[in-house]
Amino acid sequence: MSYNCFINLCKERLYYEKTNQLTGYPSIDKPQNKYYRKTPIRKISIEQTIYDLVFVSNRKNMNDIAIGYLGTNITFKELKNKTDRAAHALYQQGIREGDVILIGVSNSPEAVIVLLALNKLGAISKWFDVRASEKDIEKYANDSNCKYTIIFDMLIPKINMIINRTSLQHIIIINPTDSLSYIKQILFKIKSKITKNFFCLPKDSRFILFNDLLKKNKSKTYIPTAKFNPQKPSIMIQSSGTTGKPKTIVHSDLSCTSCTAKIAYSDIPFGRGKTSLVLLPPWIAYGLGNAIILPMALGSKVELSPIFSPEAIMQYLGKFTLAFAAPFNYRYLRDSFDTLTEKQKEMVKKIECLISGGDKISVEENKNFEKLFGTKLINGYGNNECWGVLTVNPVLHNKYGTVGIPKYGDTIIAYDNITGQELSYGKIGEICTLSDTAFLYYENNSTNTNTVKKIHKDGHLWIHTGDLGFIDKNGYITLSGRIQRVIVRLGFKIAAYTIEDKICEHTAVKECVAIAVKDIIEESVPMVYIILKDEYKNDIDQIKKKIFQKCTNELKQYEIPKYFRFVESLPYTQNGKYNFKLLEQEGNKYVKTLETT
Repeated sequence: MSYNCFINLCKERLYYEKTNQLTGYPSIDKPQNKYYRKTPIRKISIEQTIYDLVFVSNRKNMNDIAIGYLGTNITFKELKNKTDRAAHALYQQGIREGDVILIGVSNSPEAVIVLLALNKLGAISKWFDVRASEKDIEKYANDSNCKYTIIFDMLIPKINMIINRTSLQHIIIINPTDSLSYIKQILFKIKSKITKNFFCLPKDSRFILFNDLLKKNKSKTYIPTAKFNPQKPSIMIQSSGTTGKPKTIVHSDLSCTSCTAKIAYSDIPFGRGKTSLVLLPPWIAYGLGNAIILPMALGSKVELSPIFSPEAIMQYLGKFTLAFAAPFNYRYLRDSFDTLTEKQKEMVKKIECLISGGDKISVEENKNFEKLFGTKLINGYGNNECWGVLTVNPVLHNKYGTVGIPKYGDTIIAYDNITGQELSYGKIGEICTLSDTAFLYYENNSTNTNTVKKIHKDGHLWIHTGDLGFIDKNGYITLSGRIQRVIVRLGFKIAAYTIEDKICEHTAVKECVAIAVKDIIEESVPMVYIILKDEYKNDIDQIKKKIFQKCTNELKQYEIPKYFRFVESLPYTQNGKYNFKLLEQEGNKYVKTLETT
């Protein structure tokens, strides 16, 4: 950062402080500050391990329930005892500080126990999607030279296939029912045998049951907690790969502790006596860090759902005060609302807050959700590189169509990659963030790390999200699409969100996704997939004409879609986001069919 640039920034700041006038730049004005709590829900020290974050924060309420799981409740005191016992057992098994442990488990108390136990030891937990292929699991293990893996029993066949091509020496098996009552375990085993979903432990000394490991460990020797180090790797998670090859993202404890400390200043109703429903998997930051660890550290109970399908939310009505989920969960609840009993509808209205992330929600959709549910639904935004949440709407100042304001203490700008300058209010640029919740690096991938983490002219290291958007004068961020989701038509660049948002304004439209398809004349053109509301499905031809007319009147000529497809549903990825790649493939097949007829 040059001396003159620094002097100018200081002058701008002094002018703003003296006159209370906006400078035109969000990084200086920070207009969002008026929406934060004056005091946090809890004061959180960022200089501590994740293990201490959970247990030190709750030292005065250890008898409160920390985890709910299929009818089983575990207090913070019980969770700490189980975690300490597991830490000692894993230490006896040979795990030491700095070891990378491959983790293939889904939502369960054991998932939380394993995370906290390994964190106490200073080991690094490397999480992967339990639906991953044998080839991917083999790569995850070999990239980190893992000698240990902790997995659900359903992964035994996959591990058996690749174990001799890896350095894996200890395979620790968890059954999803380990925390359930004896009767429920028996019923589950009977059901598993009927459905042939039963996995036997191989006759191989490298395989051991997690429960047997705990039983063998009779010692009550105290294992000290590893020291906090903001530069030491702690957790690894996998990127979804929706915009490129999947990457392993490396975080330190600071990402988690700082994120918790910042969200404590939001008006989201966390705290003692609250229950957060977790409809997200633990192998993404939004699930592991935001939906599980964060609420627990702020004193809330987390209700863990072992399934993440759209209809899962229906099973938990009346059991939570706020929820972390993807838009498709709330869409399913909306579409099924008329089938609910009056008692169930009252349960929905008593929910204090529904938190959505991972995909967009239009203005009209957000309004309809809140009107139908009778409760607040706030949309947020983030990525795995910044430990999940980057922005979230204030509950009391929810601005539809936006993804909210930066979390407390973070700076977010719209950035012009050509000039290397921050853009003023309302101008679209790449969303970049300055936050200590940022990742350390991509494993074995310095090239991509340096592409995402860049030093700007101010001398700070910024995270480039790859998303386009703008910031308004109140600090709210509106996304305009991915840089990779820009449709190029005859040299004109079109943000897919621009088309989607305009079409979603039509009262007949429930959902809309715009993609690029190949075209003989123009090379690439916009195509839209549209889902209509039920009451309009019998009048598709008329609705199509009206939507086309709306696009003609309100979009630039080159932004008007060339192809319109009306569908009953849209495909999602395993992480609950629209599957753009599949839509593009199907779209190109559809266009090719039209061209040959």
